[in-house]
Amino acid sequence: MSDLEQAQARIAELEKELERYVGKEPTVRDEMAHLQRKLNAVRELCDQAAAQAARWENPLPVPEWVGAVREAADSERPDNPADKRRRIYIDGKGNGWLDQSTGHGGIRWIAPLAIFPGDAEPSTTVRDRTGELHEIGRCW
Repeated sequence: MSDLEQAQARIAELEKELERYVGKEPTVRDEMAHLQRKLNAVRELCDQAAAQAARWENPLPVPEWVGAVREAADSERPDNPADKRRRIYIDGKGNGWLDQSTGHGGIRWIAPLAIFPGDAEPSTTVRDRTGELHEIGRCW
């Protein structure tokens, strides 16, 4: 087999392997839908536990973990003042935002990623404009 034939065979092999990956990556929307299904399953489990406690003639108290898990699922857990990491957000349009500061009245200022930090705006404004804003992580 000549060098040219070997090179052509290798190229064909690599192109076939590439077909396994190109166009197969999940989009941000696919990933968010996947996470939403998982979150819905967690909420459903909480609802089932609460319903199970209430099904008796003398209802049992709802398990303590149900409230904590619902708060976590709804991102309503109280902040830990000792946690000094910056929050990373994704808005309703898939844009990334980074925590800049918390100003007067507890207003959290965030700036778009890959833009100048001076372009920060209140997180409530971003949420209103884009439809949603979810914390997706924290960094130092």
